Amino acid sequence: AIDEVTREHGALAETKTSKVFDNADFGYRRVAIQRPLRLKFQTTQTAKEYYLDTFPEMLDAVLAIEEVFGNEAHFDWNQVWDVAQKIVKRLPDDKGWAKGARGTAQKKAFRDAFTAVESEAEPVIAKVHKEDAFDIEAMFPSQALPEVTLEELKALLGFIPAGKGRYIEYEADPSLKDFENIPLKEDLLSYVQREVRPYVADAWIDRNTLDEQDGGIGSVGYEINFNREFFQYQPPRPLAEIDAELEIVEKRIMGLLREVME
Repeated sequence: AIDEVTREHGALAETKTSKVFDNADFGYRRVAIQRPLRLKFQTTQTAKEYYLDTFPEMLDAVLAIEEVFGNEAHFDWNQVWDVAQKIVKRLPDDKGWAKGARGTAQKKAFRDAFTAVESEAEPVIAKVHKEDAFDIEAMFPSQALPEVTLEELKALLGFIPAGKGRYIEYEADPSLKDFENIPLKEDLLSYVQREVRPYVADAWIDRNTLDEQDGGIGSVGYEINFNREFFQYQPPRPLAEIDAELEIVEKRIMGLLREVME
């Protein structure tokens, strides 16, 4: 059998045990798929104690923010943060955000203390771009782009059109990050449109994960799956045939048991 397979392989024959493939047939791009972070904001006694234990100098700021928002949950962190910034800015300098690293730590801890992930909340905006300066063709080397509008294409890359030439980029939720192994012979955008977007409409392709060799999105890898290429389905035998064999075995076992008992 081995000699026969060797001859078939040497002759580049297409048989059940010998097949010819392109290298790209086994290749894929491992692409990171991101989804937006969604946060709700709420001032609770526990959150206040936790935050003020580390930053007691922020007491007046926290109380001023609480006076505006109350203690109910708010589901748009972007709006909350915008208003909170304005509230703190009106306070005396020694009651607001500190300068430098201390201020950065105060702001980060504020969000950590008073927010929680909430799937029904609005996505958290990371940046607002006035233009989209990236090279589409360089991101997808040797790939035919699908017939979609430029706006749809940008949205698949995480640039959400916001009107007046602006694009919103959401902050990614690390807990929702996923990966797709996309065949090299298929373009990434069409795959994501077909296999990802119908199930998670807010997903986008992480354009920052690039291959070291060609600079395209996604790390190129290869995998030879012999089962997928050579597996031949064998239908199960008819039930009547199996039952008949079981009956024979049962009779044999009963005979052995009788011999033991005697």
